[in-house]
Amino acid sequence: KRLKTGRKARLRAVLAAPNLHDPAQPTGGEQVVVGFYDYARGRSVVALVDPKEQKVLGVEETDAHLQLSDEEKREAEALAAKDERVKAFLARRTADPLTRLYFPPGAARQDPPHRHAIVFLRPTSSERRYAVVDLSEGRTVDVLESLTD
Repeated sequence: KRLKTGRKARLRAVLAAPNLHDPAQPTGGEQVVVGFYDYARGRSVVALVDPKEQKVLGVEETDAHLQLSDEEKREAEALAAKDERVKAFLARRTADPLTRLYFPPGAARQDPPHRHAIVFLRPTSSERRYAVVDLSEGRTVDVLESLTD
């Protein structure tokens, strides 16, 4: 409940890791740090969870940009694959995608900020295109021939 906002929240867990660095945690404790991205508010949120007790111990908003989850990468790759410019470039070849978190020029002015991915399309060892995907809106916003476009 502490993660939900008054608005319709669209939260996605993007990381989960054992809380290994807390000296206050009991020996043998199983606390987990869970990172979320809140698409509605354009923010990262970190929660400390005790799964054994089924209890949220703390929630903090952070300015850190958490890396894309595997689910977000697959979503970005699927959105890019549907784009007509990408289809034309690939011409039925395998994309061999490499997907990363991306901060396009001007993105900092969006309110709320959007979460973007860049999908490196690599059908051969010498051909490249770059699809910029807005995960907040669920669409491909640009396809670049080079990163200086």
